Formats: sequence, C-alpha cells, structure tokens
Amino acid sequence: MKKVMIIALLLNFGFLVSCGQGETSQYPGYEKMEDKLYIKQFKENPEGREIAKGDVLTLRMKYTTQDDSLLFETMPGQPPVQMQADTSKFEGDFMGIFIGMHEGDSMSVIVDADNFFMKTAGMPQRPQFIDSGSVLYFTVGIEKVQTMAELEAAKSAANAEKIAEEQAILQEYLNENSITAEPTPSGLIFISKKEGTGKKPVGGDQVRVNYEGRLINGTYFDTSIEEVAKEQGLYDERRPYEPFQFTLGQGQVIQGWDEGIAMLKEGGKATLIIPSTLGYGANPRPGGVIQPFNTLIFEVELVEVVKN
Repeated sequence: MKKVMIIALLLNFGFLVSCGQGETSQYPGYEKMEDKLYIKQFKENPEGREIAKGDVLTLRMKYTTQDDSLLFETMPGQPPVQMQADTSKFEGDFMGIFIGMHEGDSMSVIVDADNFFMKTAGMPQRPQFIDSGSVLYFTVGIEKVQTMAELEAAKSAANAEKIAEEQAILQEYLNENSITAEPTPSGLIFISKKEGTGKKPVGGDQVRVNYEGRLINGTYFDTSIEEVAKEQGLYDERRPYEPFQFTLGQGQVIQGWDEGIAMLKEGGKATLIIPSTLGYGANPRPGGVIQPFNTLIFEVELVEVVKN
C-alpha cells in the first residue's frame, strides 16, 4: 500500500503530512520537528481517531514547490489519496509523522526535496525542474483513519451495493427486451443467434472471433467489423478490422468471453450479456466509455477454431 501511494504521488505530483512538538524554525509560523522537517498545524482534532502504524489514511492534499508553483491539488470530485501509516525510516522522513495524529487533523509540512524524491520515493535523482537543496510544501487534511480490515470491509460493502444497482438495471433491460434466457451459474446470459456446424472449442484452442461490443444503454465501444465501426463512429484507420484471435480458457480475455465462446461451435453466432463480475468489475477501461460495474453486451461470431 505504501509503495502504491508513493507511485501515485509521483504520477500526480502530490502528497503530505505532519504533527508534533518542535522548536522555533527558520520558517515563520512553522515548528522544527527534526532536521529538514517543519510543521504548521492548521487544525487539531484530539477527539478524532488516533493513527497507529498500519492504519490506512484517506487524505486531501496540495503539493507545491519552494517558489509556490502548484504541482498538484486534489480537487472536488476527484478521489482522495490513500496511504498506510508507517514509522520514520530516516531523519526528515515525514512518512512517520502521521503516527499519533488524529482523524480530522490538517497541517502544512516543509520537507527537503532531495529527501522526498530520492529517499521516500526511491527515485535515482530528483526531477530536473526541482533544485537541489530546495524544499517542498505539502498541505494535507486527514479525512479518515481505518484499519486495513475496515477498509476492505467498506470496499466490499460499497461494491456489493454497486453490483445490486447494476443487477437492477440489467433486469430492467431484460424485461424491456423480453429476454427470458436463464443465466448460467456464473451469471452469463447466452442467447444463441445461429447454431454453428463446425468444431467446438475447448481450453487451449486458438479461436478467431468477430464481435460488436456495446453497453446496456446502447453505446458501442469496440468492434472487429469495419462497417460497424464506421456506422458507430469508432473507425480507426490505424487498426486492422479482422476477427480477434486468442487462446480459449487462458485468461487472455474477460471471463464472460472465455465462458461464452466455449458454448459456440465454429460458424455459430450469439449475444453475450456479461455482468461486470465476469467483465471488468470495478475497473474502468481506457477511453472512459466502460465505467466500473458496467454490464457489457457482445454480438459474437466464432469464425474459426484451431485445435491445439
């Protein structure tokens, strides 16, 4: 979790911390906590939950250079940053300052740029636009403190709620379109459109499949068929439009495809209605069309089976 947090900071150019007692520093309004680490408390919430090692912190933050150039700020509507509290690993390491702080605290922290980039973040060198010996200003608000178990339980509950919403939307779609096909035990809805007469694939076989993919609201997001791509405004002259080839049953495609294509014979066509539990789950896809907990609908044709 800590490594994930550091990577997020580097990608977004943002992060922060602090708390404690200290001496008067060279920075007006800040207290020196230790060498190359200074703090100014904005809000103290002693009644909030106290942070212990291993707790997961949900943070809002702002990150600037010494000359006050804004590098990153979590804006309204953006997800907050999460990190796991740990003890300091070296003098001036603000990663350990969270220990003993409280949910609801907020502060500004000044840290040495070289320390942050080359020790905390583990980079071979600091970015060229950051001067050696300069400092970074972090501001942070601690929104929530949870144990790892509490975080996982909260995520599971939130995911279950989203899946229930998805199922309600799917059921409405099935009712509106008079679809009565029973789902498989996994939840896949397979609707045969044409019975194939060729070979039936098994795990390990190479298969070639033509497809059209859309969301339950009718929005197309991909196809292997050039005419469909042009009709739906998806055409990309840089890609070939031909049957997609993959090895069945090897996890090279989403679970709904591995299961659904295995139910066809060569030359067969079907509609696959794939809930997110057999698709991309809580993970959005590049391009922004497929969002978390989206049911996917594919029109597929098994063009060829190459037996292993």
